[in-house]
Amino acid sequence: MTQKNQETTADQLQALRKRLDHVDGAIIEAIAERQQVVAAIGELKQHHNTPLRHYAREREVIELGMARARTAGVSERIAREIFETLIHHSLGKQEHDQCMQSGQGEGRKALVIGGAGRMGDWMARYLDTVGYQVTISDLNPGTGPFEAVRDWEQVLDEQHVVVVAVPLRPSNKILMRLAQLRPRALIFDIGSLKSPMQQGLAALQEAGCRVCSVHPMFGPNEVGLSGRQILFVDVGHAAALAEARALFAPTAADCVELSLDAHDEVMAWVLGLSHLVNIAFADAVAQSGQHVPLLKRISSSTFNAQLQVAAQVVSENPRLYYEIQQGNGRTAEVVEHFQASLAGLFEAIQGTDEGRFMDTMMQAHEQLSAQVTEAAVTS
Repeated sequence: MTQKNQETTADQLQALRKRLDHVDGAIIEAIAERQQVVAAIGELKQHHNTPLRHYAREREVIELGMARARTAGVSERIAREIFETLIHHSLGKQEHDQCMQSGQGEGRKALVIGGAGRMGDWMARYLDTVGYQVTISDLNPGTGPFEAVRDWEQVLDEQHVVVVAVPLRPSNKILMRLAQLRPRALIFDIGSLKSPMQQGLAALQEAGCRVCSVHPMFGPNEVGLSGRQILFVDVGHAAALAEARALFAPTAADCVELSLDAHDEVMAWVLGLSHLVNIAFADAVAQSGQHVPLLKRISSSTFNAQLQVAAQVVSENPRLYYEIQQGNGRTAEVVEHFQASLAGLFEAIQGTDEGRFMDTMMQAHEQLSAQVTEAAVTS
């Protein structure tokens, strides 16, 4: 290529890049305008006490976006991802504004025992957002924005809400102590398992305390709760359960009620199995040693997605993840199912039984597809 042709190409490339910058700027301006409309919709919802989520409207927005993408020759998958992201952030903004304006905890106090931990801090910040005067008690309180006390028993009588957000093992001891003190406050834990604290929860119920159990099914970095679940476990006090649910009414979270036994049975699959699969996957990849960089360079989209999830799992608190496995009486049953599935697939491979391998995949696909479709219809 001659010097002149090189210069012409460079000029054309520069012009195209400037045009692209203009298009990108227009996208940001359009998103900003969309957010302004979203804010106005949120104000109307707040004024008329309308629920944050409107599932039919969300589907309509996504389907319309995909149809427009089709017409414009743009990938429908990209359009879906864009609109799902926009909807999630829009709901998050509306949710935050609604929480701030709810004044739900105005003039009321909340104590978060373990409030310097990751989920404890999330609870403290949430309660503060809806208007509670928050106090935390923690062995290592740090330098957070909330008043911290060493001895939570000294401020117990002042509280309207008490949240137990310490690790699973110490939770039962604290719940037992609360049962002895019999505070007037609403009491709930936010543990990932309920079996380790059954004794404490039962003692609180027998002592006549307003008690239930809560499990936020998300991590401490969540801002908007659209598409997230909060589980509410009934331990025999219907009014306390309703009061705990009402605490999260300003959010867009899906609230699900479960019995104590059902909670841990479900968690054996939802947390137990998923954690074990990803820890085992990460460990197997790590054992490949020097091959890890090469695997990352030439890996498939499936491998990359699995590696990303597995890397996130093994970066979490290993003590907590061990407690989730060890403290759940259903873990052995789930592991047996997983081992049987893995062994069956390996036997099919070793025995060159293509039919068995294919049947396993197709049957799993049919069952999971049917369940996902049914869940989408009922939502």
